[in-house]
Amino acid sequence: MKLLALLSVLVLTSTAFAQQPRHIEHVFVAGGPDSFCGWPANNGVWQWDNEILVGFTEGEFIASESHNLKGIQHSKFARSLDGGDTWKVFDPENFLDDDNIQWKPKGKTRLDTALSFTDLGFVLRVFASGYHGNDDPDAGFYYSYDRGATWKGPHHFGGLNALPEIRGKVLTPRTDYIATSDDHCFWFITVDEPLRRIACIETSDGGLTFDFVSWVTPATESYSAIMPQTIKLSNGDYLLAFRRINKPKTPIESGIDFYISKDNCKTWNFLSTIVEFVDNSNPPAIVEMADGRICCIYGDRDKEVLAGKYSDDKGATWGDEFVIRDEYKSVDGWADMGYPRLVQRPDGKLVAMYYWASAEHPQQHIACSIW
Repeated sequence: MKLLALLSVLVLTSTAFAQQPRHIEHVFVAGGPDSFCGWPANNGVWQWDNEILVGFTEGEFIASESHNLKGIQHSKFARSLDGGDTWKVFDPENFLDDDNIQWKPKGKTRLDTALSFTDLGFVLRVFASGYHGNDDPDAGFYYSYDRGATWKGPHHFGGLNALPEIRGKVLTPRTDYIATSDDHCFWFITVDEPLRRIACIETSDGGLTFDFVSWVTPATESYSAIMPQTIKLSNGDYLLAFRRINKPKTPIESGIDFYISKDNCKTWNFLSTIVEFVDNSNPPAIVEMADGRICCIYGDRDKEVLAGKYSDDKGATWGDEFVIRDEYKSVDGWADMGYPRLVQRPDGKLVAMYYWASAEHPQQHIACSIW
């Protein structure tokens, strides 16, 4: 009996240790002493094996009581061809930027040629209101067929704003879409009603027209549901994680919740809460790993860490929290950081992209952690 008890302790101990990565490599991606870089979650990430493309926002760094960001906010990209070990920053032409602090679309048109969502080089970037570098309450998108090197747009979401569920409401979506065929794609968007909740929309004709599919989160005065990330699981279910901001915001300001759809996005049910934040929240980044586990990561501004958890049951329950990065150091007194995106490389390693400040680089910059 004593031997069995000892073996049980050893198994439990080894499982607990397995949550915390043994070796984590941190890589500097983009930034500098005169610039503020942030919010990969607002801009999107795309992957082709070891090639990774991530978007971010860059502006002039000036210490202030809020974000240390002033002036024109540029939407840029960083590309890695070696799984996140090295990066190259670029700012493509005809993509979002103008001379305004908040970019406003000029010459937005309705798409006249169907998109091919499954083209190997296809990427799409959503813009809207409610976040840095963008200001368009009707929302829209740009697209690229060469992995983000060149872009076409801006374009309307064809007919979306005339739908009864959407008409007259402000759209504040980030880039969150899942293509299911060459001409069909689901989008997951935040709609201000003024209650902020998440909806699923779809196109079945390559982006020429859009239809309303379902509300993911309920209409409630208890919280706002914003900044989702959605994945299609290997079993065919859709798993959506989002940033919940409570009303009123005390004693728990916010958290990250999961909803699941088992009927091709027609209906959604609450699945789990992965973390609660006392003071200042962050959106989630999720991926289904090759071994079947779900990994979710997030910036915890209360603890000043980038952290995460694993799930062995498709997001229903979560293991112990592990820390990806700590020792946050900035020029001011609050942890303006996080907003991660996450991918898994072909060799099994996870790659997280987020914004951060360190003793070596105290200005907010884009960083990457690999484990």
